[in-house]
Amino acid sequence: MTIEEIEDILLVISEKLNDEDSAVAAFTTLYHDYSKFLNSVVSRALKNSGIYDEQILNTVVNNTFYKLYENPLIFSFPEKAVDDKGFKAWLSRVAKNEFKRLLAEYYKDTVSLEKMSSEPAIESDELAEDLFANVNFKVLDEALNMLSERDKHILLTLYLYYEEGKKTPSDVLKMLCKIYDTTPVNIRKIKERSEKKIVEYFSKHTQLTPLKHAK
Repeated sequence: MTIEEIEDILLVISEKLNDEDSAVAAFTTLYHDYSKFLNSVVSRALKNSGIYDEQILNTVVNNTFYKLYENPLIFSFPEKAVDDKGFKAWLSRVAKNEFKRLLAEYYKDTVSLEKMSSEPAIESDELAEDLFANVNFKVLDEALNMLSERDKHILLTLYLYYEEGKKTPSDVLKMLCKIYDTTPVNIRKIKERSEKKIVEYFSKHTQLTPLKHAK
């Protein structure tokens, strides 16, 4: 994209309270044009750290773009900029900082199989908001890898913005619908099917539960 195109898109996104549909459409264009680039940046950072986890990769990329959606005017081009290199550098910097934060957050509460081996299995058709906080990370990763890239991305994004007692933010839901050319109803069905597959995986392969608190 040219500098002018990026600036125009950021300006449209900044008016999301007045014209949400246009903002989401502009954001989707930006996401399609730069998500592949950012994926490669985060992939290298993961590999340089000695790990490679698609869950973390997708979450870092999504968080980075969502931060831009929330505050699009936080970025501006230097006065003498001639191309989009400055924008790419900014995206990379935000993503790498987000990667460091998420890596610490995901692994600090990981519970080993040995510590949880005596815990009884809990049957449930739902996943709690603290899905990632109290399960063995390896088992969860295996369960998530059963899903298609689309379904996994949708599920992780919905959990990322989950707040107890609140609905998914409308702009997040619209963003997913735009990216995957689908409807809110289908997004919910994908979530339900994915949750069911994960619960079934846990029941077949481990005595652990994907739930911290049964409902």
